[in-house]
Amino acid sequence: MDQQEASSDIHPKVAELRAVSQRIAALQAEQLRLVAELADWCTSEALAQLAAAPRVAGQPFDEEVVDSAVTGELMAVLGVSQGQAQRLGRLATRLCSVLPDVLAALGEGRLDLARTQVLAETTEPLTDATARDVAALLLPGAGEAPWSGPSPRAWRGRVERAVVRADPVAAQRRREIAVAHRAVRAWPTGEGTAVLRIEAADYDIALAERVITDLAHAWPATGPDGEPLTLEQRRVDALMNVFRRIQDGDAMPALPTRRGREIGLVLHADTFFSDGPAAAAPGQLRGLGAPAAVDPGTSARTARAELARGATTCVLLTDREGLLQRLVRVGRAPEGGWTRELLTDAVAAALPTLPPLQTSGYVPTVAIAEHVRAAHPRCVAYDCARSAGRSDLDHDEPWPRGPTSTDNVVPRCRRDHEHKTRGLVRTRLRADGTIATRMLTGVVVVTASDPLPGFGPGEGFDPAVRRGLTGHADLPAA
Repeated sequence: MDQQEASSDIHPKVAELRAVSQRIAALQAEQLRLVAELADWCTSEALAQLAAAPRVAGQPFDEEVVDSAVTGELMAVLGVSQGQAQRLGRLATRLCSVLPDVLAALGEGRLDLARTQVLAETTEPLTDATARDVAALLLPGAGEAPWSGPSPRAWRGRVERAVVRADPVAAQRRREIAVAHRAVRAWPTGEGTAVLRIEAADYDIALAERVITDLAHAWPATGPDGEPLTLEQRRVDALMNVFRRIQDGDAMPALPTRRGREIGLVLHADTFFSDGPAAAAPGQLRGLGAPAAVDPGTSARTARAELARGATTCVLLTDREGLLQRLVRVGRAPEGGWTRELLTDAVAAALPTLPPLQTSGYVPTVAIAEHVRAAHPRCVAYDCARSAGRSDLDHDEPWPRGPTSTDNVVPRCRRDHEHKTRGLVRTRLRADGTIATRMLTGVVVVTASDPLPGFGPGEGFDPAVRRGLTGHADLPAA
């Protein structure tokens, strides 16, 4: 299944809608240019006006007065709120003064406004020159239109990884500041429900996510009234039960330790050993939906700390394109920790004993399940954020016509699995690990998992750079 195979079946409104969307993007780019020009003019006029009457002690600084005045002008001109005017003015100024190529991509319809905002806002902590380097690195992979490039979550992931790669020291500092402001908040939402929000280190939340899912799987699948409970309902009920037990002084539920409760931190060996082409590549934290970028210093330090606590080591072997070939568990680190030589020897010793990645039965083996979830850390449907650990393991080609193997099994969340089962979409798992999905409109969407650490744009083993397909320069290593 590919674009050509389905082109004649695409709904006629698709092309019309896409053309309108690109015209809107062009108009949005023009609007941002005009906003920036108007903001510049208002700033000059306001400064001239303020210069005629010098600031008196106790008055706000001129910069604050000018900013608020420009915002007020935009509010009046466009009839928008203060917050909208501030965001629009900030985005317009940044794109016109720092990232003109990104604004041009919006005008050409290659990016939509949401992707443009992600690139502009996420690169704000960088110097202007480095922000432009990041944009130059990512724009070649944006596609000719939003629907032919990375999905919104995949695009955000690429931008975040590139920002970490561009300035890993600053990324680590921002992480430390954010973790220092960890907090728990609760508020009612009405209709008898409320929200409990926990902001903490992402690796702590990822661990909590796995434990909650374990508790849910041990919770009854039906409620007191006999009605079946969804996994989300069971997760909530099981977690609330933990708090009730603590409140009542009851014994806590015992859960066996299992592999699925690992933190899910993935990093290149170069990053772990702080040596080699990918030494400055970001790590990747899995289990929270879209994988999160982790600066190389924090990645290596967290990995060593977990290994020192007795965590087992899992090695992902890839080909030159970064595609997963085998997942190898080598047990706990030896006394004194891993060296490259010791780790290489341990992998070589384990390879002959690895189980096959295919079985004659319907249920995937542990080896198949681990390989599939390592290759696809979240549901393979377009832009779905459901983690692989909370998704079904689905035979892309139904069993027994299709085998139970890593070439035919992928994680799909229950919703997207239902869409496929009931014929609302048709899918095909390709040899390169991408998924081609034919929608009801006839549109074919091709999705791919995020590149493994070290294989993303500018991360040391970027396949596009090695093949000479892109002309950008690699970002400087930290």
